[in-house]
Amino acid sequence: MKNMVSRFKRTPQRVMPACCCMILALLLIACGGGTTSTLTPAPTPQPSPTPSPTPTPGLTLYTGKGYSISYPQGWKVTPISAGIAFSDTTGVYALIIVVNSNPYGIVDASTFANKGIESGKKTMKNLQTETLPPTTTVGGDSWVQKSISGTETSNGQSVDVHVVVISDNHPAKSANTQNFTIIYDTEKSLFATANTSYFQPMLHSFKFT
Repeated sequence: MKNMVSRFKRTPQRVMPACCCMILALLLIACGGGTTSTLTPAPTPQPSPTPSPTPTPGLTLYTGKGYSISYPQGWKVTPISAGIAFSDTTGVYALIIVVNSNPYGIVDASTFANKGIESGKKTMKNLQTETLPPTTTVGGDSWVQKSISGTETSNGQSVDVHVVVISDNHPAKSANTQNFTIIYDTEKSLFATANTSYFQPMLHSFKFT
């Protein structure tokens, strides 16, 4: 974790403050800094054969740690602590995936999502909770989802941003369980269009491998 701050500097600049805080919170949970439930080992199911992922038309395929996802052609792919950041060339639109080992799902997905949101609030003013269904389906799993908006200041400029955090433990209860948390955000005035054009197609392409 000692290299975390330097790695954050490569996160898309327009959305860096909230995302950095969220990523840090997720890593602290993984290191034992979050509320945990009692560990109850369960038999590890035998994995079913998984077909090789194929690119979504118009998108470029990326294969990560236990998953694949397709992203818009021309976007940047930037490694960060425990994950990857996808962003357009201007840094206005960003989707970040953080993967942490979480054996047997000892930390529930809601804890990851809530910690991410609470940490993101630290960099924002004029906070609002954005209304979303409590769960969403991505990669065949049900993910917890939370959303906030507010004003961020970065490099002397203030901008209203809209952030969504979704989180899932996969597989649900096994020695190999990992927590997958996805953070996506952009300027609030652009969010609806970006969600339709970029974020949802990326989420629809997500597959566990």
